[in-house]
Amino acid sequence: MRKNELTIIREIRERFSFPEILGVGIGDDAAVLNFKKSALITTDLMIENVHFDLSYTSFYHLGFKIVSVNVSDIYAMGGEFKSFLFSVGIPEIISENDFKDLFDGIDDALKYYEGYLIGGDISRSERVVLGGVAVGETDMPVLRKGAEAGDMIFITSFLGLSSAGLNLLRSFSDNEKKYIKSIKDFMNCKVSETEGINEILERHLMPRIRKTDKFKHIAKAMMDISDGLLIDLHRLCEESGVGAEIYLDRIPIHHAVMKIAEYLKIDPMKLILSGGEDYELLVISDKKEAEDYGLIHIGRIIEDKFIYLIDPLKGKIPAKPEGWQHF
Repeated sequence: MRKNELTIIREIRERFSFPEILGVGIGDDAAVLNFKKSALITTDLMIENVHFDLSYTSFYHLGFKIVSVNVSDIYAMGGEFKSFLFSVGIPEIISENDFKDLFDGIDDALKYYEGYLIGGDISRSERVVLGGVAVGETDMPVLRKGAEAGDMIFITSFLGLSSAGLNLLRSFSDNEKKYIKSIKDFMNCKVSETEGINEILERHLMPRIRKTDKFKHIAKAMMDISDGLLIDLHRLCEESGVGAEIYLDRIPIHHAVMKIAEYLKIDPMKLILSGGEDYELLVISDKKEAEDYGLIHIGRIIEDKFIYLIDPLKGKIPAKPEGWQHF
């Protein structure tokens, strides 16, 4: 890419405006944010060949996803997303068109989540490294700590879609991967005759995070499912000093996940229980009306500090906290 850093920053600043009433955005040593509620701040990294593969992931997908994965943590705390800082390390060989696509994805994600880009950093790097910081606010944060024995465990939707999408993408030919990289709107294009394939590909490449406005008031504890149901539930239980039982017959299985699992000879329940990057939510509540908000009851909190799977045929099975781990 031939543009120098000052030109790049000027172009980004011109593109991403920030209302003065909210503070000061791009252009100073730090952004200024005028808060009226409790501030929420979170950060996530995405590193080439660790979190994404450029053979089937476009720079547009990356831009959208780096915003989404950070917004997910804000929503998981019961917060409102407000603003975003973005840092990127890129090789010199990256084209100006790829760089534009990256910020097109960021721009579209910020419009989708109704937030603003307020700063960041750019550097040369041997491989693509993306870093995001999401800022939000809330009257009362919903923590992981708060679950008690007898509470019910809910999820917000199907799980395993992202992991199924990842496995499917890896099985594609070079031409199929190239086609996938050209897609910016998965819900309005045709990838396969199999119903639901577009949905699982979107869930992996550019997930859209679910807001919690309708049900956060009934949540005693909450977190996003980013590394897998079992490992994330384990983390929540550790913070609350409790254990959990998961009823396998209550967990919904998306028909596309079943299809992909059958095609690739993978256990669909493994995708659901330990597949990462679904960015749905674990919601712990003692309110029976939780299902009226679309939440899916899959288990209960127990005093015993272990996690068990309850199988109608095999009974009570101790579960390991399996899922994505960086080390």
